Amino acid sequence: MAHTIKNAKFVQSKSRTHQVRQVAPSAYEVTSGASGTRYEVTLTPAGGATCTCTWGHYRPKSGGFRSGCSHAIAVFDYIAEQRRVSAWTNEEDAKRQHRPTLNIGDGVILTSRKVSA
Repeated sequence: MAHTIKNAKFVQSKSRTHQVRQVAPSAYEVTSGASGTRYEVTLTPAGGATCTCTWGHYRPKSGGFRSGCSHAIAVFDYIAEQRRVSAWTNEEDAKRQHRPTLNIGDGVILTSRKVSA
């Protein structure tokens, strides 16, 4: 059985310390806010992302190798620009936000809302 991320809010908080740089249309370089290590995150046609981090290496092929790691969440936050991305592990909690949802893998569901000016 594939592992899932249990504490999406911790991973979300961690993702906000990372630096993201787009290097190609669907490819991003993410520098960890904690270690300074660089990871490659690639968006997938299925709506998720793959990552070269340790967690990403163990994602199941059947799931398209999609990763719900903090690096992938950082990329989706970067792409969202004027929106704030939130991570959830419970579909009911995500739907309660009354926002579009995106299942990025590992049991992580993202929602986004506009940031107040």
